[in-house]
This record gives sequence, C-alpha cells and structure tokens, in this order.
Amino acid sequence: MFLDIYQKIRDEKDSILCIGLDPPPEEFSEKEPEDILNFCLKIVEDTSEYACAYKPNTQFLLFPLNLKHLRELNSKIHKEKSVSILDHKLSDIGSSNKSAIFWINKAKFDAFTFSPFSGNVRETVEIAHKYNLGVFVLTLMSNFESRWIQKDANLNGRPLFKEIAIRAENAQADGLVMGATDNVDEDDIRDVRKIVDNEVILLFPGIGAQGGNIPKIMKNSGNNILINVSRAIILDNDPKNKAREFYEIIGRYKRRYSTI
Repeated sequence: MFLDIYQKIRDEKDSILCIGLDPPPEEFSEKEPEDILNFCLKIVEDTSEYACAYKPNTQFLLFPLNLKHLRELNSKIHKEKSVSILDHKLSDIGSSNKSAIFWINKAKFDAFTFSPFSGNVRETVEIAHKYNLGVFVLTLMSNFESRWIQKDANLNGRPLFKEIAIRAENAQADGLVMGATDNVDEDDIRDVRKIVDNEVILLFPGIGAQGGNIPKIMKNSGNNILINVSRAIILDNDPKNKAREFYEIIGRYKRRYSTI
C-alpha cells in the first residue's frame, strides 16, 4: 500500500520534502510538450537527493502532456526512489472517478488528490485501493478563499474541514491535504490529527511562495507528513541548492520537535 512505500522512502532518504511540479504556462506556451517534460525530468534529476515525493499538478501538465509523457516522468521519479502524487483534485460521480483512477494508474502515479465536495469519498478510496493507489483528501487548503466553505461553514455542528477529516478517516483514505499558510492554525492541525489515525499522511502545500509556516507543521502534525514546496524550488536559478536549503530547514525543525 501507499503508506508502506512512503514510509520506506521517507526513512531511507530521511526526507519529508515533496516538490510540486508546476511548470508555469507563461514560460512554456510557445514550446513543445517535450520541453515541459524535459523541464520536469531535470527538476527530478537535480533535486531527488533531497525529496521523497513529487507532486505533478494536473492544471499545469495534463493538457500539454500525454500518457506516454506522464509514464516517462513517473518512471524517472521512481528511478530516483521517490513517490509521485498526482495533484488532480478529482471530484465527480462514481463512474467518472473510476475512469480517472484507471488512467491515473496507467500513467504510473502512486497516489492522487481528491476533492470531497461531490461526495463519493469511500467509493473513490475503495476503487483506488484496488489499484494500490493512495488517496489524499482535500481537507483545509492553503488559499484563504477556501475558508468560507472549509472552515466557516458547519456540518453536524462542526467546521466542515473536521467533518471531511472524519469521513476521510472512516473511508480509510491514505492522506489529507492541509494548508501551511495562515489560513490553517495550530489548533486546526492538532484537531485534525486527533480525528485521523497517526498513520494517515498529512500533506502540507503552501510553503515557499505562499509563505507557509514550517515550525507550525512540525510542532502539531505527528509522524507521517509531507511538506510540499513548488515554485520556490522549481523556478529558482539553482533548484538543487534550493531543495537542499528546504531539506535542511525542515530537518532542523524535525530535530527540534522530534516528530519523526
């Protein structure tokens, strides 16, 4: 299962750094799909010493890249002993989700992100697990605009993000997506970790360009964590050195708070 793969790689690399692959269209709109693929391959090549996971983003990659390209990208990620999480935010009826999961598996991803707002959480997890794919449920995202529905709205007498966490836990989802920005405070993280099993992976986007807070994560999120950095690494003039910097920063806080 995905958890076992993640934990093995995490421990071997002593890393919880996840690098988002979000090549900006303004830099690639006039180029060929192979240029985008090669950009991503080079990022993986340069940074894999410090990363245990990569998060290719559908919004940046799905239209220019085809199935063959995605398989090549995932082959490289796996060769570099990392896991690949498709940031797809899948959200549809059961038959549509089933089709998407089939192709996500064909592309050789290890997991994908899922939006629970159309329902079907348990069904989606069950289908994904038949393909040995992990599922990360969007719970409380890093962008402030998510607050009005995920945090301010209530269901069953609790903020919606806590209800999502409960349903994700009941569905045996592999992970939850929790933002690292000010939209998510320490109490939110602690409350979610109390709801879900300690084995559930908390994936934190929002570090780097969005100004997220690493100490807040390390103090409150338990053992199974992925901290995602995208633009701050992949758009840097020296992605390898920037990945090393984030790896070392995370490592210092990890030792301080003894989360792993």
